[in-house]
Amino acid sequence: MKKIITIILTMITTFVIGIGMAQADYQITKYQQHITINEDGSALIEKEVHYHFDKQMNGIYLNETLKGAADQKRNYTWGGLKAITISDNGGPFKSVPPMEKSAVIGYVETQHQDEVQEKVYYPIKADKQLVVKYLYQVNNLVVNWDDVSELNWLVITNWDVALHDVKVTMSLPHQPSQTLKAWVHNDKGIQGRVAINKAKSQLTVTTDEVARHKRLELRSYFDKMQTPRNQNSQSGQRAKVISNQEAAKTIKAYRALQRVKLFGLVVLPMVTLLLLLAMLGFMYHVRRAIKQGKQASGASQPPVHVYDIPNDLGPAIINARIDYKADVSKVIVATLLDLVAKHKITIAYTQVTDVSHAVYKVINEDGLQNYERTFIRMIFGPSRDNVFQSEFKRQDSAVSDRIRKGVGLFTQQIRNHDETKALINQKRTDYYNNLKISLNGLIGFSGFIIFIANILMANYSGIWQIWLAAVLELIISIAMFGIVYYQNTTVYTVPDGFSEKWAWDGFRLMLHDIANLKDKTVLDVQLWDKLLAYAVIFGEAKKVSQTLKLWAQDENVVVPNLPLYMVYSSFGVDWADNLAQNIQTNSAFESNVSGDGGSFSGGGFSGGGGGGGGAF
Repeated sequence: MKKIITIILTMITTFVIGIGMAQADYQITKYQQHITINEDGSALIEKEVHYHFDKQMNGIYLNETLKGAADQKRNYTWGGLKAITISDNGGPFKSVPPMEKSAVIGYVETQHQDEVQEKVYYPIKADKQLVVKYLYQVNNLVVNWDDVSELNWLVITNWDVALHDVKVTMSLPHQPSQTLKAWVHNDKGIQGRVAINKAKSQLTVTTDEVARHKRLELRSYFDKMQTPRNQNSQSGQRAKVISNQEAAKTIKAYRALQRVKLFGLVVLPMVTLLLLLAMLGFMYHVRRAIKQGKQASGASQPPVHVYDIPNDLGPAIINARIDYKADVSKVIVATLLDLVAKHKITIAYTQVTDVSHAVYKVINEDGLQNYERTFIRMIFGPSRDNVFQSEFKRQDSAVSDRIRKGVGLFTQQIRNHDETKALINQKRTDYYNNLKISLNGLIGFSGFIIFIANILMANYSGIWQIWLAAVLELIISIAMFGIVYYQNTTVYTVPDGFSEKWAWDGFRLMLHDIANLKDKTVLDVQLWDKLLAYAVIFGEAKKVSQTLKLWAQDENVVVPNLPLYMVYSSFGVDWADNLAQNIQTNSAFESNVSGDGGSFSGGGFSGGGGGGGGAF
């Protein structure tokens, strides 16, 4: 379960981090651009970019695309670079000259048919802040129509990192303006914040962020007399056309957002709700079947202390018989201790304080079950070699190698043992197990898809409620997955199965509460070794051994024939737990365990141009 959840969370985390993640080498903390429209339709452009560098770099670059808008006849033309200035860590602005052969600092201008690049070589150290100003001119940026002048320009495109604190200002040559309208589009399909001041013939666009490789488009029309000397002209009444186009984009963007809201805030929550109802229905069905079985078997009351072992089939068989699902490492240790308690294996030691030198030896194999013979062969080999305690911990030991090769057969024989499934209604249990696997598969797959869909929609629309829905639905899906995973689906036979399970629950409860039992005589001293072997399966070995040691001291009990108790008394109460931990952390055999034998205004861009940039 932990591995499954870890894999799911890792996938989700990797996806979330990847969305909109900028390069970690530097950040652009502030971006300002001022567009001054000239009477001839050209524009003087000043860009101010605030960089914060996290590592050493060689310089920065700026790209300006010159391809005209889709419905305009002429491309833009490069009017020339006026200046590049840099402020280093808050210092005064210094001009950057053209690059010379021996120089370290300078810029190189490269012109292509549809693009100009200004590459600035400037050695940059880690944790440095630069403010770079670019001043240049672009011609033919404005088109004069019969009624108005139009600017349709992709102000920002294709920056390597996200731009934060963005402000774009456009100023016209004459004040005031009789007509001045503007629209802003970006890749999320929503308009930016636009402020228009006709008295100053100026408009301002602001937005908190433009994500990396995303676009910001400015479209505006204004008085034709602002650009009387513009030679870039086309015939037609443009104001109404632009208004209709922008209205259509607004309606389209609004409808798209409505669909996103409907899907993200209604449809997907309904799917999550249906999964929740399916989970509740599954749990009710399973628990009702188990409750009815308990009532019919007279085992519906809470378990009470049971002081005698309900039956001595061996801890490995009981673990499978009542479907307790103890780790395979505990099954191995419990079987080892059970065979010691049966006097089939002995433990010899020379120093009571040094458990690593304890020696296990096979002394009698009469009357063993098949899985026990397999176990002895797995631990001691075909020649029944003596085994030291320390060999269980070393992955390169012969014991570890034999466990790796033999644990699959060992667990399979436990599953196939005649007494293993005697208590379980296999048909009903298999039905609920299959239902459980299918439901958890559906919950896991649907939960992941819902989360990804929510993230994509929230990132597209910017609707914060969808972000909230994504988090809540993810939490609900993980919770449902865990609840279903841990739901008991074992149905026992009526009445024997539920009755014996009730008795074992009482025995386990007694082991758990053994330290608080007042009557020490209720437990036969001769059963202490057996108690310790079963206590390993139920995870109570440490507590049981502590209590028995205190009882023996109080009552002056002499137990020469109880080897396990002697070992616990000599090596300490953590001995069996440490042995199980050693086997469990020895990963050499885990991959061979199979089955149930162990644990384990969007779009519609029409503008031309585009400004991008980055660092190198």
